[in-house]
Amino acid sequence: MKKHCIQSLFYTIEQTARICRTAIEDYFEQHANGRFSFDDFIILDTVYCFPEVCQRDLAGLILKGTSHTSKILSGLEEKGFIERPVDIKQNRVVKKIRITEKGQEVYNCANELALEFSKSIENIIGTKKAVDSLNLLLKIKETVAKSSNVVFE
Repeated sequence: MKKHCIQSLFYTIEQTARICRTAIEDYFEQHANGRFSFDDFIILDTVYCFPEVCQRDLAGLILKGTSHTSKILSGLEEKGFIERPVDIKQNRVVKKIRITEKGQEVYNCANELALEFSKSIENIIGTKKAVDSLNLLLKIKETVAKSSNVVFE
C-alpha cells in the first residue's frame, strides 16, 4: 500500500502542534479574561528562564521572526508587563527585557493556567507516556535542527 504524506511522522507532528496550540490559546482566552494571551505567556516564561536574553536572541528561542517578536514585546511593554532598557552586548546596542512587578503577577497566573492545562492532558494519557513523549519530541527537534539550516527571521 502506498504511503502518503498525511500518514507521515512530520505531518502528524505538525497537526498535533496546531491542535495543541489552538487548544491552549482557547484555554487562556477562557481563563485569563483577556488580560494576556498565550504568546504573552511564552515570552514572559522565556524571559523568566533566560533573564539576560536580548530581543534578538529571544526571537530565536521562541522560534518566531524578530519583527513578530518585537510586535509582541511592544504589546507587553504597553500593558506594563515588561521594560526594555538599552544595554551593550558584545560591543553592540541591544534591548534587554525585564519583567515588571505587574508582569510577574501575570506570569504567575499564566504559568498556573499552562500547568493546569498540561496536567489535564497528562491525566488522560498518563505521566509516563507524557514524559516519554516529551523526550521523543525533544530528540526529534534536536535531530531535525542539527540536520537542517532552519532559521526564523
